Amino acid sequence: MTTQLQQKARLEIVTLNPVYGVNYNKGYIGFTYDGTNPVGRGIAYFTKWDKMSNIYATHALIVTGENTCIEANAGTNMVEENPLEPYFQPSNCQIFFRKPKDLTDEIAERIVEILKPELGKKYDYKLILAHAFSGSLPCQILNLLSRQKIKKLLSEALNCPDKWICSELAAYALDEQPEYRDIGVLINPNSTINPQKLFEDDLIFQAWENQVAAKLKDLITGTTVIA
Repeated sequence: MTTQLQQKARLEIVTLNPVYGVNYNKGYIGFTYDGTNPVGRGIAYFTKWDKMSNIYATHALIVTGENTCIEANAGTNMVEENPLEPYFQPSNCQIFFRKPKDLTDEIAERIVEILKPELGKKYDYKLILAHAFSGSLPCQILNLLSRQKIKKLLSEALNCPDKWICSELAAYALDEQPEYRDIGVLINPNSTINPQKLFEDDLIFQAWENQVAAKLKDLITGTTVIA
């Protein structure tokens, strides 16, 4: 399997082999989509309002090492540290890595460390239902009329402080860092942030244009470009 990067101004996707330290690293946020998974298709449907590119992002994870990530896993009902390798294997699974702006080794270490106390906590099924309802057409209309207050109220009402969904956990890991606190989508409560909305935020993450250009230069010249 390969990692994939996209330049928003284009429809084409550049496919790259996943190389740790080159196109993904500790502290990066990974976003996945599996079009054969009914849950993935459902999340893609109710987050389509936040979609600005031709990439679907229905799950978020935080890279902790060459073959490890921390994620809130709906399948196991738990926040856990898992291998990344399964995301590289299935031909139907796409994984996109985004680098937080000005990420350093020290910031990456803080991003990982803030998540360790959350390991073993449960998945927040009530919150994911709130997101699903917020993504429905009637709720979208109400959101527009209320200036997004309906979604915020729903998420706050159904959010459990000791449970997580995937994008909420990734947003929390970033929002706890002074460098990213309240930047872009993180100005909103973490519980209201879905994977697609987080994925699309170029105020938090290094711009796709820079990443794609660097990778293409790497392929042409054979030089090593650290993302």
